[in-house]
Amino acid sequence: MNAALLERPIVIGFFWAAVHGDLDAALKLSLFYELFWLDGIPAGTHIPPNAAAATLAGLSLMYVFQLTSPAEALFVAATTGILGRLFAALEGAQRVMENIVLSRYTAARERSRAPFSPARLIRRAFLDMAVLNGVTFCVVLAALVALYHVLLPMVWPYLSSSGATWSQLWILGSLGGVLSLRYRPAYVALACGMALTVVWCLV
Repeated sequence: MNAALLERPIVIGFFWAAVHGDLDAALKLSLFYELFWLDGIPAGTHIPPNAAAATLAGLSLMYVFQLTSPAEALFVAATTGILGRLFAALEGAQRVMENIVLSRYTAARERSRAPFSPARLIRRAFLDMAVLNGVTFCVVLAALVALYHVLLPMVWPYLSSSGATWSQLWILGSLGGVLSLRYRPAYVALACGMALTVVWCLV
């Protein structure tokens, strides 16, 4: 199995449902993230948005606050989508750091004429990645939970009265394909469309 498949939102949703038992809600929200980040394909030096972080945060918030409706899921998706870019930037910063470590290690090895042993560097890089991403995710999720305690009572009347459906949410998510065009005006149109859709669903 390709390890990259384990990071797909729909796969994360299956694992989440296996642990918590709410298959319906988990897959419905995960399907939105799957569609929205559909264009995120790692190629060359391109670092795609971290869909796993956004999906896990969204599922966690849905679970903690017992949210189930499409309007609530849309609110969750709107507040967790930024995590995809945040953790992609974090990965980029880590790559720069690891390149510096490799350069220093190579220079020191050449001076001492010691044999090249990449296993130690790889183990260290994996450990750094796990710790950095794990701690950052916990901090961000804790901040989102605290933020939701403040925001949910304020937006609850709009969420409870919304007529939004899951189909509308998935159609909105499918617009993620527009991102694959790599055309700036398309990004602007998508952002405006998302903003209008959020307002329409919540009013």
